[in-house]
Amino acid sequence: MIRRLVPVLASAALVLSVAACTAEEDEPRSAPQGTAFYTPPADLSEYAHGDLIWSRELEGAMGLEQADVSLVLYAQQGVGGDTVATSGFVAVPDGTAPDGGWPVVTWAHGTTGIADQCAPTRADATIADPAAIGTTSTRLQRWIDSGHAVVATDYEGLGTPGDHPYLIGASQGRAVLDIVRAARQLDPDLSDRVMTAGHSQGGHAALWATSMAPHYTRELDVVGTVAFAPPSHMSLAAEVGLSGEVAVPAALVAMILRGLEVAYPGKIPVDELLNAKGVKLYPQVREECLMDLLGPDRFGLAPMNRFAVKNADADLVRGPLDANDPSFPEVRGPILVVQGTADSVVPQVLTDSLAKAYRARGLDLTYTTYRGAEHTDVLDRSAKQVAAFTAEAFGG
Repeated sequence: MIRRLVPVLASAALVLSVAACTAEEDEPRSAPQGTAFYTPPADLSEYAHGDLIWSRELEGAMGLEQADVSLVLYAQQGVGGDTVATSGFVAVPDGTAPDGGWPVVTWAHGTTGIADQCAPTRADATIADPAAIGTTSTRLQRWIDSGHAVVATDYEGLGTPGDHPYLIGASQGRAVLDIVRAARQLDPDLSDRVMTAGHSQGGHAALWATSMAPHYTRELDVVGTVAFAPPSHMSLAAEVGLSGEVAVPAALVAMILRGLEVAYPGKIPVDELLNAKGVKLYPQVREECLMDLLGPDRFGLAPMNRFAVKNADADLVRGPLDANDPSFPEVRGPILVVQGTADSVVPQVLTDSLAKAYRARGLDLTYTTYRGAEHTDVLDRSAKQVAAFTAEAFGG
């Protein structure tokens, strides 16, 4: 009898051993401390996009209260098609999750810069206008206070190895969606019902994320999209900026050119667009954050035409810019776009054109302009409308 049991027990032990190993492999690895957190394992082949690599408590909690806030590193499909590691944070409200789990708002931040130190989760307040940081935190806190988990990506290559593909639609859209997958691995009390939202660069990212969700993250139910002052019609902006017809800030155009270089290596003739002064300053976009780039010894607040060659041909970058414009993808479900009439970063005329394009295609768009609102304070001015839109989107 004992002899008969030995093979059975051995087999059972083997099964338990394999199961234990599998469970161990499925668990996220222990997270390194300090900036080593942002350096992923050398081999990411075992990770699918949206897999959580590791996490730890986020010091400072991004200024958010009444929430458990974690710093996360997760896998996403990179701009080159390979698997890359992207960082971000997950904020889950205190208390017991409602039936069906905490509804999720996946937030995409506005422009901070391209250098690694510009990633919101690893930077200090000097990377951006302090007023903008406070306004964003207030916006996110409102969602937490109304019972929503908030997840927020740093974007591909921002804080983590590799270059940041600034304003490249697919890269940013994947980052916004994959952090939801990672967050749901971290906390099983998160719902599969999601709203994408973002400001400026993040508004662009949110629109792209919603357009990609039906084929990239099919298990997620994207209930709506909120885009605050999203950049669009960028080829037009490049054309009028290079010519001087409109005073487009040089630092922003330089970052756009760098984002194109990352996404289309060897195909963006920067030296045919920038003059000697522009070429000299251009490498700074890879080294400095936005507020530094706007300094008097950098690009400053000068318009792009001061750094462009005479008669610079915007057609050299028109195709890649149009390919990443949010006016082209199919954005399903209800969309709220809000825009300040006094915005000098994303001019109202561009967002008017985006709204016109969406309406011509029959998309479910609500477009509201706020008189006198500038680029950042539109987040506050639209608070009541965004609260109503959020409640209706998740209530539908």
